[in-house]
Amino acid sequence: MFKDPLINKSGYYFIALLILALIGFWDSYFSRLFSETNHYRHFHAITMAIWIGMLITQAFLIRYKKRSLHRLIGKFSYGVFPAIIISLVLLAHSQITVYDFGITYSRLYILFLQFSLLAIFIIAYSLAIIYRKSPAHHARYMISTSLTMIDPVVARIPLDIPTLPFSYQVFTFSITDLIIVIFIISERNQKTGREVFPIMLLVFIFFQWLTLYWSRSTIWDDFALWFARLPLT
Repeated sequence: MFKDPLINKSGYYFIALLILALIGFWDSYFSRLFSETNHYRHFHAITMAIWIGMLITQAFLIRYKKRSLHRLIGKFSYGVFPAIIISLVLLAHSQITVYDFGITYSRLYILFLQFSLLAIFIIAYSLAIIYRKSPAHHARYMISTSLTMIDPVVARIPLDIPTLPFSYQVFTFSITDLIIVIFIISERNQKTGREVFPIMLLVFIFFQWLTLYWSRSTIWDDFALWFARLPLT
């Protein structure tokens, strides 16, 4: 068994995330799976399901030191990664409705959120590849790719909670940040790779701040309108 405690337990975290995703997306997607007409949603769902499946498989392979098979399956990520980017861009584009006066604010905001999470995903995966020869760093950056799924999953879980005195978006962002903080505290005595989660916490907070305060900017309005008019979907 691999010596790193966090890496050893990561497979169970990914399984828990998969279960939460099934719960969160049940009403909006899985219960309507065969009646869903937006093929881009299917494309994105398939690529994300493959990604989570790979994370689970890879976590248990490294836990039990099946390094050769781990490296072999890891090579498939070079294809799945761009597929996820393409699927999200196409999904985001297909969800935009352009009116005579432009795009509704809610759609502008969601587009910003989608692209922010995609940017974090790209950063985490890119760093994972850069540090692929350091198992401690590589594994933590791959774990960080899954943290981009927390917000969309939690936002869709039917939580019966009192009215919050702040934006629900702040709540979902805080859940993600809290998980990272728990990781940081839990491995405070870790000798290698300990700096990964503090770095990713700063990355998440930066893009969360952008989402909350820049999604209403004129620059974003102009970009979103340009993006919406592209002949992509």
